[in-house]
Amino acid sequence: MKQALALAMFLFDTYSEMADEDQAQALAALKTVDPVIHDALVQLLVTDALTHALDVPPWQDAVTASLAIDHGIHEEMATANREAS
Repeated sequence: MKQALALAMFLFDTYSEMADEDQAQALAALKTVDPVIHDALVQLLVTDALTHALDVPPWQDAVTASLAIDHGIHEEMATANREAS
C-alpha cells in the first residue's frame, strides 16, 4: 500500500491539473490497469478538493461575501437605531 500511495503522489500533480473530462477518462483507464493506485490517487484528489477554498466555484464565494456584507450592514443599522433611541 505504501508503494501505491507513493505512485499516487507521483501522479497527483498531473491528474489534478487535468480538465474534469480528461481526468475522469484517465482515472477510468488507471482503474483498469491498477485499482490500488487508482483508489489511492482518488483519495488524494478528493482530499485536496475538500481542503482548498480555491476549488469552490467563484459564485459561491461571491454569495458568501454578499451575505456577510448584508449582515454587517444590518448590524450597523441596528446599532445606529439603538443609539438613536
